[in-house]
Amino acid sequence: MLNRIFTSIILASLLLTILLFSHPLLIGALFTLIFIYSYYEWLKISCNNIKKIYFSFFLMLTAMFLLLEYSSVFLVRSLTYFSLTLWLFIFLILIFNPSYLKKNLTNNSEIFGFILIITAWYMAISLGYTSVTITQNSYKYLIFSSTELSPLNYYYLFIITLVSLSDISGYVIGRIFGKRKLYESISPNKTYEGFIASIIFPTLIFYCYFILFQSYSLLITDILFMLLCCIYCTIGDLLVSTLKRCFNAKDTGNLLPGHGGVLDRLDSYLPVIAIIQFWIFI
Repeated sequence: MLNRIFTSIILASLLLTILLFSHPLLIGALFTLIFIYSYYEWLKISCNNIKKIYFSFFLMLTAMFLLLEYSSVFLVRSLTYFSLTLWLFIFLILIFNPSYLKKNLTNNSEIFGFILIITAWYMAISLGYTSVTITQNSYKYLIFSSTELSPLNYYYLFIITLVSLSDISGYVIGRIFGKRKLYESISPNKTYEGFIASIIFPTLIFYCYFILFQSYSLLITDILFMLLCCIYCTIGDLLVSTLKRCFNAKDTGNLLPGHGGVLDRLDSYLPVIAIIQFWIFI
């Protein structure tokens, strides 16, 4: 637990510094490296054919280049709707037919991982690029073409803080008070108590922050979207946990002490980025 907390503090400090003080090009490059390495961890778990791994990597890099080259408002919106639909489908399958999800992850893991990670990456680097102000400037390469990040850096910080609060509150409350298992066959450590805490605490904290410190009147829809983001943090986590169970892996890697791999940290962001894109900018 101490390793987990220590690693979280280092990561949070590093990301905070980069988001507030670095150039958008560096931030875009960092996001891209994170998503590429996460796909590598996905493949390392699910694929033992080195040629297939190289080919999947080639497809990933090619798709990233093509998405940047032909980026447009229409493409951002289309992939946002596609991502939201896909994650709704995953959510429903997890509830009603988890064995079907396991079967697809086992048989089509490379394709599944490719779609989830490439769409989340594109949402991350295109965040806010459907707004009127930015579309008038028509940045061809999205965040890589920006000369300044503000105010988008605050939206990135919002996503990171919301997901982190959801993860921390769920983990701590689950460890201390958790008794009833949420999905024991997929993630034995997750409990209903931790799941509820991961939804309520982040929403309550941000509600107080916006009302008390920003004097910003939140609408009911804003609260509902925050709740939805927190719910989907767990859905993203459960999806990657399902992948690990399919291939008998404890973690996606060992790069981050106390956490596992990069994909173990990115999993909650995969669905949330698309929800934020739709909620705030579309």
